[in-house]
Amino acid sequence: MNEYLKSFADPDKKMPFYITLAGITYPDPSYHITRTHADISVIEYVTDGDGYVILDGETHHVCRDMIYFLPQGKRHNYYSDSENPFTKIFLNISGDFCKHLVLAYGLSGKNFFDGNGLKPAFERIISVICSDISDSDMQAALQGIFVEIISRLSVAMRETKHSDEALKLKSYLDSNHERLVSTKELSKIIFRSQDYCQKLFSREFDITPYAYQLERKMQTAKSLLADTQMSVGEIAEKLGYSDIHYFSNLFYKKCGCRPLSYRKSRR
Repeated sequence: MNEYLKSFADPDKKMPFYITLAGITYPDPSYHITRTHADISVIEYVTDGDGYVILDGETHHVCRDMIYFLPQGKRHNYYSDSENPFTKIFLNISGDFCKHLVLAYGLSGKNFFDGNGLKPAFERIISVICSDISDSDMQAALQGIFVEIISRLSVAMRETKHSDEALKLKSYLDSNHERLVSTKELSKIIFRSQDYCQKLFSREFDITPYAYQLERKMQTAKSLLADTQMSVGEIAEKLGYSDIHYFSNLFYKKCGCRPLSYRKSRR
């Protein structure tokens, strides 16, 4: 595993708030972390490249300037893209205070965030662990950075709100990601014209409804290829493609390799 990191040992394993590990992960196509029932929380900022986080059975694509937070007690499963592996700065946090802090700032149940100008805060993590201060001072500094990050994410979420109509469209697409939803179908969800739906979604999420669905399908396809024994034909059918050759060509166009080649690279 290609990383630069600093670990800390909790003196009595009972500290309510403690940074156990901090560092940066450099591009590594084979990088894959799985914790069945994590005893830590994790917050990570992607500085470059692509990766995937599987949460509650859903595969989420993470890329440059995105932050993801995985709470203690949950299953943690995340990995780098084999073609464009991510670089990320991270903190691992133990203790119940982290859970209460996240709840107090209104971020409970929130896992994925836009970087919102927080890259300098994460870069300070690296500056701290590369400094020559004592471990106790380093621990205090990292704890302070984490609290700052949570506070600023909370403020950013309150200031950035999508319209109810846009959220309804996105929720509908997320609930029907295994088939292709037409703009005509979307128009019936919010009782607007097809053109209005197309422009609304593109304006608020910076991606067209079709491109958003296609991205979700490719993310799901990658997850199924890497983590299941389903055949390419079965995966294509599950995602709403009756023609396996069309699906294979589409996967190649969007992901840079054939489905079986991708599966081989993940095993």
